[in-house]
Amino acid sequence: MSTLLVQIEDQTLPLAKCVWVHYRPCGCACSVMEADWGDDEVFATEDQAHRELTPLKRDRDREIRKGFTLKLVTFAYYRESVDITANCQLCKPAKAVAFDGR
Repeated sequence: MSTLLVQIEDQTLPLAKCVWVHYRPCGCACSVMEADWGDDEVFATEDQAHRELTPLKRDRDREIRKGFTLKLVTFAYYRESVDITANCQLCKPAKAVAFDGR
């Protein structure tokens, strides 16, 4: 774990107590990543986190154009306020089609 400190709103806390939340343009969270994985794997900036979550530059550029964002939040905020499993009307997964074996 690193000894990096970050400022989130009025709190100064270790980066190890934070996660990056990746948001779709509609505001739904689509992925989450720890900001400090230990063993020198630290994602202290939005760009570093975005590169880890979306490795291909063309995909990152597309996400930026479409309005995807990343936000550094505390674990406490994530546990209390972010529902990674929620789907809004804009992000609903496709309905499953029944297969009858024919």
